Amino acid sequence: MKIAVAGKGGSGKTTLAGTLARILGRRGRPTLAIDADTNPNLALTLGIPRETAAHIEPVPKALMQDQLDASGKRVRALAVSYREVMAHYGVPAADNTRLLLMGRVDHGGAG
Repeated sequence: MKIAVAGKGGSGKTTLAGTLARILGRRGRPTLAIDADTNPNLALTLGIPRETAAHIEPVPKALMQDQLDASGKRVRALAVSYREVMAHYGVPAADNTRLLLMGRVDHGGAG
């Protein structure tokens, strides 16, 4: 199952996404939460302390590459396996959840 949470700024997306991930995790479903916000705060909602969250390494854009799908259409895909991404960048969080951080801006002009 894939669930995306979107909306305008300040509408509670992070709170909703984190709460939903933890509820699913508590029900025994291993849950991956992906924070693709340029101002990531999902780690806090998933029970990761602020000091720890500040040092989470985001998945680098270099792990994505252009490929052609079966119909010849160009798509973006992982250059390494999902397992490799999870082993290196997946952060364990509360209630059977894991976090992938994808949106942090490294420096001015990078977003």
